[in-house]
Amino acid sequence: MKKQIKKILFIALWLFIIGGLLGFIIETFWYYIKNGTWINKQGLWYTPLKPIYGCGLIIITLLLYKRINDNILNIFIYGTLIGSIYEYATSIFQEYVLNTYTWTYQSFNFNINGRIYLPYCFIWGIITLLWIKALYPLFIRFIHHIASKKYIYINYILIIFLLYDITLTTIITYRYAHRLENTSNKILQYVDKHYPDPLIKQRFPKLRIISK
Repeated sequence: MKKQIKKILFIALWLFIIGGLLGFIIETFWYYIKNGTWINKQGLWYTPLKPIYGCGLIIITLLLYKRINDNILNIFIYGTLIGSIYEYATSIFQEYVLNTYTWTYQSFNFNINGRIYLPYCFIWGIITLLWIKALYPLFIRFIHHIASKKYIYINYILIIFLLYDITLTTIITYRYAHRLENTSNKILQYVDKHYPDPLIKQRFPKLRIISK
């Protein structure tokens, strides 16, 4: 049982890393293609990862890995629906929990409440199709190798570091949107001192506070 749990944990770890890194690369180059300038698109403070893609790849794999033999159209449709619902839910979470947003499609036609843009929803379908049909079999061979005893401590170090980075980023983002609130919390006081607004704007240039 412990061995199985460990393997699942390592699978989730590397799905998050692969998805987050690919998301960072895709969004960085896509922004350059559209705007002609480079911008930092990382979603965590210390690592060049986009958590929305990392978590998205975990969800897609969990829900669809058993459908690897389905036809291409079915997997594309499933991926489009799952990715769209997930992106919409993530937007709601960021707005109501962190009081911030990093994307909005309000100015686009065919958007739903500014949270998802229908043409972009098909990108989730394409990503899912490529992942399940082409890359997932390679990933399984990779995880079998990386989850061996030879690399076990590397996996644990990565898990601890990413948990720290995710926690820190969440606290920084939350505090950025609630900077004016008085607090005697020492953790938030530390964040106010060491992670001021100009530094956050430099690291997360697309992060915006939702006015209430």
